[in-house]
Amino acid sequence: MLLLREDLLMQWPVKILLVHPKAEFMQNRKLTIAADCAVVVHKELASKFGEETIIIGCPMLEDPRRMYEKIKMIAESTGAQEIDVYTMEVPCCHAIHMMVERAFGNSGKRNLNQYIVRVSGRVEDYGGKVDESMIEAEIKAHSGGLHGKEDQTHDHSH
Repeated sequence: MLLLREDLLMQWPVKILLVHPKAEFMQNRKLTIAADCAVVVHKELASKFGEETIIIGCPMLEDPRRMYEKIKMIAESTGAQEIDVYTMEVPCCHAIHMMVERAFGNSGKRNLNQYIVRVSGRVEDYGGKVDESMIEAEIKAHSGGLHGKEDQTHDHSH
């Protein structure tokens, strides 16, 4: 649970599917669209809540079609001139980049910055494609977390 001092909270809600595209905070110069997990793993991004407009979502846990339609409505309504996108390195997060590119792509007057957050917390520029390391990260995540299969073979019964 993210706790903020009341005087710092400048927006509510924070979920992509719940935010109103014409809300006052959506008219700020900068808008960050992030995957839910990216906000937790990338501590600096989490610290921006209350200072910048950040909306979050997960294409794996939420309806991707509805998410895209909402991002499209946001693209048509927001006054933001700078859009930052942060997702995790796993392939399912790739969908957020595709949604934002498609929704904001026809507006050449906006600056679009895209990043991936590695499981380690390191942030990199998004290269526009799923690479082997992203696939490996997803396999590890779905087979027991960061330690992957190698830890599952150790005998922990001592």
